[in-house]
Amino acid sequence: MHSLIALSLIIISQLWEPGATGYTFVKLGIGVRPVAMGNAFTAISDDGNAVFWNPSGLGIVGSYYATGMAMNHLDYWEYYNLTSAVPLGKNRGTLGFGLSYLTATDVEYSERGEIGDEFRNSDMLLNIGYGRAFGRKKKPIMAVGAAVKVIRSQLYTYSAYGVLADIGILINVYRYLYFGTVVKHVGTPRKFIERLEYPPLNFRQGLAVKIPFWENMLTLSFDYSIYPDVSPTYSVGGEVRIRAPDFMASLGQDRFAGFAIMVGYQSGYEAGAWSGFSAGFSVELVLAQDLYLDIAALLLSYGYLGSSERLSVGVNYVPTKGAPRK
Repeated sequence: MHSLIALSLIIISQLWEPGATGYTFVKLGIGVRPVAMGNAFTAISDDGNAVFWNPSGLGIVGSYYATGMAMNHLDYWEYYNLTSAVPLGKNRGTLGFGLSYLTATDVEYSERGEIGDEFRNSDMLLNIGYGRAFGRKKKPIMAVGAAVKVIRSQLYTYSAYGVLADIGILINVYRYLYFGTVVKHVGTPRKFIERLEYPPLNFRQGLAVKIPFWENMLTLSFDYSIYPDVSPTYSVGGEVRIRAPDFMASLGQDRFAGFAIMVGYQSGYEAGAWSGFSAGFSVELVLAQDLYLDIAALLLSYGYLGSSERLSVGVNYVPTKGAPRK
């Protein structure tokens, strides 16, 4: 089945020239942790960011999650995002919500080149998803999910709307090995000004290895991504997540619950040295019993084009002791 989908997308990719699709901003990754891992998140998707990356991952999110992200993109664009996950109860799955807003200021020029008033271009995305896990009681072996996205874009005095959908599967293949696949941005064309824009249909497959050691976790991941308008790309990422609240309490740091370091790389940028490389970190603080505060930041390099910096602040409520915090 996966091979047939991949073959179909490869055939579709021959029908369009590069740059012929619209909805370009939906290619920008959501969240600090996924992007810091090089966008290799399809087979991980174990926190609220799953609503954007692979909605099936919502099925394995066991805690209430809410986070806000702000991004400075190449010193010109500003990107803001709110994401949340709400478990519905035992064996009922999890809902995910996302709201994203990309904006930049431009200047109006007259036909004679005279500078006029400033105006803002923007893109807005509302994302609603659902995921549910199936399998063993304590460790699901498969999760499925879907998400719907409503998009509004504004360019000068023109605007356009579109509706897209994602559908994905996440499988715990064997012990620490996970496989994920997702078809993203499925939808109909929209008319912007005087031309049709086609959505950038995206097929992603990913593998991840999650290796626990004591209270900590080492995660390694790989993604392969196909778009119809650009060459296929691959992503690799790694994360070391340290959680030792008892140890920190013994040092007198009872508010510090853990930290993580993430690194990654995505191919396809080809814009000079270090383009496509990313690195980030996060710290986790205890606000109250079962309530945690996550603060994370990353730097993504576009080579000689510049860089993208992101900062996120999130709250994570774990209703039962021992439940996953992300």
